[in-house]
Amino acid sequence: MVGKKQHKVIILRDSHARVCASQVSHLLNNDFEVLGFVIPGAGMKYIKDTCRVKVQQLTERDVVVLWGGSNDIARNNKTAGMKHLLEFVTNANHTNINLVSAPHRYHLMRNTCVNVEVRVWKAWETSKLRG
Repeated sequence: MVGKKQHKVIILRDSHARVCASQVSHLLNNDFEVLGFVIPGAGMKYIKDTCRVKVQQLTERDVVVLWGGSNDIARNNKTAGMKHLLEFVTNANHTNINLVSAPHRYHLMRNTCVNVEVRVWKAWETSKLRG
């Protein structure tokens, strides 16, 4: 019989990070339970609302990895996405949160509107949430 895991790692992400949970699970020891929730096409509001109950069950020994924002940026909905990300972080202050910024779209030119918004999103995360 396997003992109870001491820590949980919950990875919440859109489809840009599909295999992340299995890779993290492989790298961590048996003290960690790693759960991954892939929500293709989801904006930050949907990620926040869908995973709220699971995140509320976590403690200071656990970790949430939040990888989102790409779909809000792509839909020209950056401001709403930022608002929901801030609400998520504020309401999950009882556990550890690691943010992974929306990725640069390498298939697009550097100065396309999407990549400009990705840079704005990253700067906002740094100033409001990480700094």
